[in-house]
Amino acid sequence: MTLHLSWRIVEIHPKFAFKIARSTRTSYRVVIVKLSDGNHTGIGEAAPNPRYEGGPEDVIARIHNNEKAILELPINDYCERQERLEKLFPDSYSTQAALDVAFWDLYGKQNDIPLHQEFGGSIMPISSYTIGISDEELIKIKIDEAKDYPILKIKLGSPDDIKMMNTIRKYTDKKLYVDANEGWKTLDLAKERVEWLSSQGVEFIEQPMPSNMLEMTAKLREFSPLPIVADENSVRPEDVPKLKDVFDGINIKLMKCGGLTNARKMIRTARELDLKVMLGCMVETSVGISAMSQLGKLADWLDLDGNVLLADDPFQGVKNEKGNIILMNKPGIGVIH
Repeated sequence: MTLHLSWRIVEIHPKFAFKIARSTRTSYRVVIVKLSDGNHTGIGEAAPNPRYEGGPEDVIARIHNNEKAILELPINDYCERQERLEKLFPDSYSTQAALDVAFWDLYGKQNDIPLHQEFGGSIMPISSYTIGISDEELIKIKIDEAKDYPILKIKLGSPDDIKMMNTIRKYTDKKLYVDANEGWKTLDLAKERVEWLSSQGVEFIEQPMPSNMLEMTAKLREFSPLPIVADENSVRPEDVPKLKDVFDGINIKLMKCGGLTNARKMIRTARELDLKVMLGCMVETSVGISAMSQLGKLADWLDLDGNVLLADDPFQGVKNEKGNIILMNKPGIGVIH
């Protein structure tokens, strides 16, 4: 069987400027990869994060320079494929993710099976809707935009945390997840914030302290009345065993871990260590969101709203209806392209 590989850069725009503790963005550029056997085409997405790697041009250069080796990867043996992908692209996890997903999508189409049936699981949790760091006027607009979503994920980690939370509670009493994006740099500040947030209807705190402060994070967890969830500390499968007794759960993202194969491995390890699992995303199109949604029934929490935050998603995939992720009953990841 002869495979053909193609790729292109797509620019996407969130409905609102996306602000977290580290940065503000108004546009993103992702790489869409297609893998065809002549009858079926698998699709994958790389949404590179500058924290972990370069930009989309770097992804394309890596794929172009390794095209022959990519086309020799096995479709059915995902373990061997992931090993070889990691040797080909040791410094680009989003490149691994795009190709791993494209191969999985092609596998599903060749075997006429939706991947969520292959991966299993029980109940799909409700996905949260993310609200980035904002001023009062924009917070009200965003809360109105999210009126149909029962869970909000709030980005904190700035000096205005309390002001922002008070503004949010002025307009809504919904359940909240909080992501501090490493914004609380001292244990005293983190304790103060966590204790106060426990009275604000918050379910958990994601990555409260910098990733290089594991010892302090472990002390915060001992103190905290709320679960503490790893994000920047939870990148690759090999990270997970180190997080036991430091965090209560982990956030898994395709663009950090290297694709569905590694995401499944991280879920299995987390369960063995009695850690809860959240499946998250970067700002991605329906390609990336549909791919991760195939594992949704294996998670405790979902934050798979990257596509609904977009003003111009170029693909059709899973639906997000009031936080309910509706899987397409189509082979592969179920994306129309």
